[in-house]
Amino acid sequence: MLLRLIIIKKLVVAALLLTVAVLALVGSYRYDQLPELLQECTDNDHALLAAVVGRGLQEGQMTLLLTALVTSVYGVLIAIAAVATWLGKRWGEWLLLAVLLSSLPLELHEITTEPSTVNFALTGVTLLGIWIVIGQLRRSRLRGE
Repeated sequence: MLLRLIIIKKLVVAALLLTVAVLALVGSYRYDQLPELLQECTDNDHALLAAVVGRGLQEGQMTLLLTALVTSVYGVLIAIAAVATWLGKRWGEWLLLAVLLSSLPLELHEITTEPSTVNFALTGVTLLGIWIVIGQLRRSRLRGE
């Protein structure tokens, strides 16, 4: 049951990453229109959207394109690992373990630079996921699968 919850969390993360990828891609292709969008967001009191658009302007067109590429690849990788694990594929469990382990250094960095309840909770869920997936892989090996 806990593994299913971790898979669902990873699917949500994959969806968010793919959303970021699409937004960054659109921002890179319509970079010249971002100042107008920023002004419109500021005028209409959409602070969060204005902050995102402003950040896109600060980063530049190539960084937005690179962000779109990296987040889309990582999002698809997470989604594949989560779905394959859900379907009981052993390679999916190994891929999910790799995804969980790859996110751990960033999560530990977040805890050390910006300690918060959310950061501790997310790192705890990741550590729990690693523990569960390793346990599942060990049980599969003992059964000879």
